[in-house]
Amino acid sequence: ILVTDKNFLSKKDFNLSYTNNNYSITKKNRECLSNILPSTPHYIKQVHGKKIIYLDERKAISHVCDGIITKTKNQVISVLTADCIPVVISSLCGSIICILHVGRKGAEYNIINSAFKILKEYNYVFEAWIGPAISKNYYLVDIYIKNLFEHIDSQYSRFFYRNHADERFFHMDLIGIVSYQLKNNGVKNISYSELCTVKNNNNYYSHRLNSDPKRFGTFVWFE
Repeated sequence: ILVTDKNFLSKKDFNLSYTNNNYSITKKNRECLSNILPSTPHYIKQVHGKKIIYLDERKAISHVCDGIITKTKNQVISVLTADCIPVVISSLCGSIICILHVGRKGAEYNIINSAFKILKEYNYVFEAWIGPAISKNYYLVDIYIKNLFEHIDSQYSRFFYRNHADERFFHMDLIGIVSYQLKNNGVKNISYSELCTVKNNNNYYSHRLNSDPKRFGTFVWFE
């Protein structure tokens, strides 16, 4: 797994997103990154949904999705984030990998379940890694969002707690919800970066903090 940050490769602003950013600078950053990876990364057009693409299927693939799965060695797959969670799932034997972009909508739609509809076709044990993302201390939502999740699954109630500074809002533990969804799909071993994109905004982009259109990347492959 490789995760970039703002100062990756000793650059001052290593943004990887084209959206609302300088195209030529982003293109150069992506080219620099490709030079140190085993293959040119597969980037996707993320839409906060639950669609997964399986790169090894022999058919035309739209890269408008929020997750990628591959069984091909040295094929680099990636997501770009700035508060949403980059989730990497791998079989313990290392023969299949998946990367997901999971924000609030992805958690609501349970993109984790969508990934495991494909992954469970293989008789493997899986582990997961959760990358830098917004932590519950900084993620505030209104009661509508809280009620929406609790209507989907009453167990989600334990991932919300009232904000004492303004009781109209609740802290949402998005990482906790994603961990719960992973465990419900049989993933027992989950590792965490323990890095909050808001608290560590000097190193990572955060859309929630200042509407930043820039993104850092999470890249994964197996050899």
